[in-house]
Amino acid sequence: MSVERRILDYQQKCFREYAQSIGLPEVYTYPDGNPICPLPPIQTSVGGLMIVGAYPSARFESRQSQDQTGRYRLVPVADNLQPFGYEKYFDGVRVRTLESADGLRKYLLLDLEMSIDQCWVTDLVKVFLYKSAHVDSCKAVHPEFPVPELRSRFLKLGQMSLRWLREECDLCQPKLVVTLGQEVAQVVSGELRASADELLSREVSYPAMLGGYPTLYLPHPDACRRFEKWRKRMAERVRLVRDELVESSAA
Repeated sequence: MSVERRILDYQQKCFREYAQSIGLPEVYTYPDGNPICPLPPIQTSVGGLMIVGAYPSARFESRQSQDQTGRYRLVPVADNLQPFGYEKYFDGVRVRTLESADGLRKYLLLDLEMSIDQCWVTDLVKVFLYKSAHVDSCKAVHPEFPVPELRSRFLKLGQMSLRWLREECDLCQPKLVVTLGQEVAQVVSGELRASADELLSREVSYPAMLGGYPTLYLPHPDACRRFEKWRKRMAERVRLVRDELVESSAA
């Protein structure tokens, strides 16, 4: 069976089976009723750099609050098109892009002189997760909609998702895996209490959770956007990524 066929089989299986495999609610939707679906990898270049984020964001709309006249709240309404994909759309008030995707390009890919289609790009948890801020905004706009807050369960959901990520590694055969953010590093390393400073300064490791593929833990692009500390750390880590890719190509 060709690699392309195996990847398609995985994408189809992920779309069909992932949500049930990690125990998501049987009915899991956005406030308008749009289903929240698993988002399998779309950028699936093999034998190179594999990028692992935490979980997908969503497309949002600015909608008028029902409890405060004149105030608008951002409400998630639909799935993204792909992990860290470039999206530009109007949210009802302004043009919006996917900030984590913009950050991935700015803080990682541009410095590596790589495009996203040269990578395998995925998330550890494959579905959008409502966090407390989303609960507040949804309740203000759609008070009748019961919002299932799942973001606080990320580490547990991530652990249940590891078998899916391991399967992707075996399909991708990466020269290097890079994870984004503390929590993904905690799950992949198996060290759930490890600090961001400790995890995100390590040399290349070979976590058993991923079958021993060489792995570097990087800051998340959103943290780089907000904090100079993590921008500097990412710049340091990008040099290690480049060196590892060059060394792997020469071997």
